[in-house]
Amino acid sequence: MRALGIDLGGSGFRLGVFDTVTGSLVGDFIEQEHEDVSDPAMVQASMAKALQALEWRGPIGIGFPGVVVNDVVETAPNLGDAWVGTDFSSLRPFHEGQVSILNDADAVALGELYFGVGHQGHDKVLTLTIGTGLGTTVHENGTLVPNLEYGRLPHPTRGGLLEEHLSGRARREANLSLEQWAGRFQEGLDALERLVEPGLIVLYGGIMEHWSTIKPLLSTRAMLLPARLNRTAGPLGAAWYATHRD
Repeated sequence: MRALGIDLGGSGFRLGVFDTVTGSLVGDFIEQEHEDVSDPAMVQASMAKALQALEWRGPIGIGFPGVVVNDVVETAPNLGDAWVGTDFSSLRPFHEGQVSILNDADAVALGELYFGVGHQGHDKVLTLTIGTGLGTTVHENGTLVPNLEYGRLPHPTRGGLLEEHLSGRARREANLSLEQWAGRFQEGLDALERLVEPGLIVLYGGIMEHWSTIKPLLSTRAMLLPARLNRTAGPLGAAWYATHRD
């Protein structure tokens, strides 16, 4: 079965059509930066243009950076309040009523579970998506716990939120070296490990291209692994969700 997956982030969106049995990309993979992320209508118009170029009609899964309940956006901390209540109805001509929306970090975790690094035999797995914010997903005994948003928790020592110190955006804005960022990330990693007590922690995001440098700087009790998928994890997980949700 095929479905189209969209990963909507703070800086842009990625989308592609996937075989949701094999995880293979079918055709082109489109990546586009936002012109005005605070305008949902403009972003959705850009998505519609991309879908039209792919000539897609069928199931669509959308990973969204916030809390999503019953396919409706409830929070959008990194995109703006204008997104609250969005159900992506403007994309209806392309999905023909077959649309599934979930938290973007949850979509990444699903992609990694079924087509990436997997769970390595562990009962509890924490997946961290390091991007504009900090996405957090827990699988317990194979079941996803949705919409955790632990990145919005207070930082235990520095003030503010965890993601304000641990995200890729935080590294760019503070102009941190990899070593400096890893030191800050370790603080949050310790807090999250105490909270969740996972057997496996999976790290995903653009910063993982520096994994060989970062790995020796981080320490966990749990097994710590980089995600196996690259840019496609979110769209693939969203596509899988569109064809496999209960």
